[in-house]
This record gives sequence, structure tokens and C-alpha cells, in this order.
Amino acid sequence: MRLLLFVGLMAGLSGQAADFVHWPAAKLKGYSPALKAKQPTGKAQMASEQLANLGNYTFMVARRDESGEPEVHAGWNDIFIAQDGEATLIYGGKVEGGKETQPGETRGGKIVGGKTQKLAAGDMAIIPFGTPHQTTVEKGKHFTYMVIKVEKK
Repeated sequence: MRLLLFVGLMAGLSGQAADFVHWPAAKLKGYSPALKAKQPTGKAQMASEQLANLGNYTFMVARRDESGEPEVHAGWNDIFIAQDGEATLIYGGKVEGGKETQPGETRGGKIVGGKTQKLAAGDMAIIPFGTPHQTTVEKGKHFTYMVIKVEKK
């Protein structure tokens, strides 16, 4: 049921028939330990892997063992599907002190006036383009999640 809903959503977002892609639950669950092993030492504890690029949307899986920095995407909507662990998503408000790292992408600084939403396995969040957001992880915890980036239309 979840897969059918997901494929239907992707087809609607692209305006065309979606390419069929399947990631078995066992494979998705295996990403958390695999990404933990890929995390660099001495840097923010985060690793990700791109799973597919299907034109106007891309799929990746990420694991965080530390909080990320604020970010804003001018041309992409983000869809987070929590796989394992827990985090708090700060969203909305505005970013102060951020820097444009590439055209349409701002990172860093801090979010002022944002709201928070706890995320745990099974949760899904949609972050519209232009919305400041930051994923925070409590010390000693981790968060593994699928990210679907959908091009703004």
C-alpha cells in the first residue's frame, strides 16, 4: 500500500509516468549501519547515499549522529521519511547569517522564528521550496531518513 501511494505520488509530481523503482524494507533498514560506517571522523557525523536520480526528483538516504546546519533550497521541495532513530526538524522562520553555497542554496547561520516537529521512524515531512529547515539530533542519538528532492514546478 505504502509503495503504491509513493509511486503514485511521484508520478503526479513529475506530470508523467514514474519509472518503477523498488527498495525492499530490509535493504532500507540496512542503510543505517552502513552509513554509520561511512561517516568521517572529526567532522559532523553525517553520511548519505544517492539512491536514484529520476529527472525532476532524486532519492537519497541519510544518517545523522549530530545536528545539521540550517538550509534553504530555492528550487527543490524536500520530503523526509524517517527510517530509524529520532530527530527534531526546525522549519519556517528565516535564516540569519546563512551563506549562499551555490545558486539557490543557502546554508549555515541560525533559524529565527521557526517551529519544531519531532520525527521518529515511520514519520513523513514535506518541506516546501524556500522554507528554512534544520535537522537536529540529541547527543548520543541518531536519525536515518530517506530524502526525496522534488524540483519546484
